[in-house]
Amino acid sequence: MMPGMMPGMMPGMMPRMMMPNPMMMMMGMMAQAAMMKAQQNSPGGQDGAPPGPNPLLAGMMGGNPLLGAGNPMLAGMPGMGMMGGGSAGSSSAAPEPMKPQPAEDEIDPDVRELGDYFNIEDRWIKRLNETMKKRKDTKEQDIAKLYEVLERARSPTGLLTVKIGEMECGQFVGKIKPDKDVERLARKFKLDDHVTSRLTELVVRRKGNKEEERARKDLDRIEQHLRYCKRPSAMATLLAGKLLEGEVDELPDLEEAEGIMQKYKLDEDARSKLREIVEKRASDQKEVLVQVRKHLDTSTYPSSMLCKIARPLIDGEKLADPPDRPVRNPGGGGGMNPVARDSGGRDQDRRGGGGDYRDRERRDRSRDRGDRGDRDHRRRDRSRDRDR
Repeated sequence: MMPGMMPGMMPGMMPRMMMPNPMMMMMGMMAQAAMMKAQQNSPGGQDGAPPGPNPLLAGMMGGNPLLGAGNPMLAGMPGMGMMGGGSAGSSSAAPEPMKPQPAEDEIDPDVRELGDYFNIEDRWIKRLNETMKKRKDTKEQDIAKLYEVLERARSPTGLLTVKIGEMECGQFVGKIKPDKDVERLARKFKLDDHVTSRLTELVVRRKGNKEEERARKDLDRIEQHLRYCKRPSAMATLLAGKLLEGEVDELPDLEEAEGIMQKYKLDEDARSKLREIVEKRASDQKEVLVQVRKHLDTSTYPSSMLCKIARPLIDGEKLADPPDRPVRNPGGGGGMNPVARDSGGRDQDRRGGGGDYRDRERRDRSRDRGDRGDRDHRRRDRSRDRDR
């Protein structure tokens, strides 16, 4: 064996060497030169700065050990060492994989169940879900309240949009334990659960606005109105709704109207009509009640008169003053003092209308009956004499 020869080699044989591909070497040098020129011509480029690796060639050659940084024959060539996949520069310049898009947020199971129960559109369920994320502390009460109000709605989707708006404005009140005064009203007028919840919502909302005294005043006024209506539950729902939705600032006081009810002994229908008049004409209540008194003072049947004039007053009309008529007896017995007539005789003075006139009239009738009896007796006697 000759010196420098590897074992198994015959004299005259040279060890095999893997020669690089000339075409690939040429392409790498051309790409490197183009990158250097582009970097020097760029605004932020600096002369003499080492060019960056070619991402295309780095991706093509990074997986080939003969063309990468592991090939000792390419390591010494300018720019060829950076084309390998093992260099730090090539790893930093490799494009990052695309991140998967975040999945859509899942709907809360309770919210989804509510939507399925009332057949709510998906877009409103999504909006409700977003709103409920901000009300996690009152989620159970809110869901229970929504079930309660939507159960009675003709259009659950339409009402839900309104309630979502109340939630976003901070005006929505979930299902809570009734107030003690509300419970008293519910027992007194036999209000159902829905009305009781509505009144409780009124009280809680006032407390949230630091208007507890006003809330108690509202309950007192509601109790006044419920005394004179035939359907307390429906009336309580209507009145509470007007207060909650801001249609009225407060309910009118019925104290003056109650005085009229007692003075003229109005029946149930007339009292209900008078309550409605006061509610509809709250802005000019005093003037309207003055007109009511004028008509009742000159009426034989005050309850019937009130029911007659109720509709024009409720519609906002102004009644003309009634014609001059006799004034009712102070005792309010329902009878009228007779009017004096111009003719003479016993009817000349009836203004007193007391017991003297009635006694005199009875005596006159008795005298007339006595005179007729005497005449009949005399006729019978004469007829008997002729027969003899």
